[in-house]
Amino acid sequence: MPCVTKDELKNKLEEFISSLDLDEKANRTLKSYRNAINKLIDFVPDNEFELNKRLIINWKNNLQEKGFSLNTCNQFIVVINKFLYFLKLEDLVVKQFKIQEKSNLEDKIEPQEHKRMLRWAKNIGNMEAYYIMKVFAYSGARISELKYFTVENLDSNYIKVYNKKKERFLIITNELRRDLKHYCKDRKIKEGYIFRSTDDRFKDDPKRMPDNSTIWRWLKKIARKAKINPNKIHAHAWRHLFAIQCKQNGIDLDELADILGHSNINTTAIYTKTSMKEKKQKLEKIRY
Repeated sequence: MPCVTKDELKNKLEEFISSLDLDEKANRTLKSYRNAINKLIDFVPDNEFELNKRLIINWKNNLQEKGFSLNTCNQFIVVINKFLYFLKLEDLVVKQFKIQEKSNLEDKIEPQEHKRMLRWAKNIGNMEAYYIMKVFAYSGARISELKYFTVENLDSNYIKVYNKKKERFLIITNELRRDLKHYCKDRKIKEGYIFRSTDDRFKDDPKRMPDNSTIWRWLKKIARKAKINPNKIHAHAWRHLFAIQCKQNGIDLDELADILGHSNINTTAIYTKTSMKEKKQKLEKIRY
């Protein structure tokens, strides 16, 4: 590629993002792509430079030197490679870092930890968090899907949701449905969102929910109270718990993929992998 400047690369970034926008990529995806490419732009020299493979490799290695995890580095590399393909610079594409495949999930919530967090949520009077954790654990819902938990939708055991431009149904067990109806009755919630904003200006507004960041803050606080590593409180923690419980109760991968909203069964398989602790417990039962 001929020599370029940072400004020229920034213009190409805008063209790339526009093409993704026209391809109807989610705003969150556009933001993450822009963030990754800006990391490359920040790395290159301020004066005119040649965009070559050595420069891309140096940028790749610099990510690791800055302390990014290999998983995060690889996410950035995937984006940069797509950007290079967009620029018709396939020869500059670089390989991802090799990571030993992990079949263990040490940071997932275990059943006894989930129960402990439920007890602590009750102890500190945070019943919103209590029932949100129940929703996560019994339906496999994503945090972004809590908006579909409305008083009106509790008339059915099947809630239609849209996520990542895909439609699926959340299956609500009879027990969870009864619990949520009891919660609504107790809180005198008669319409709209079940989980309401805690902001004094909006807490009685049926169309206002707590921010996702607020919910994670609640759950991390409860985890600390329950002596659970708050790093376990992340977007997929209860989805892993839910998937493992489904597997143990005879639901096969095809069914689980449908329940979780995965188009690729390999993604579902990741959710059902066991931790090293669970593997050890199984090995301890071996007798000769």
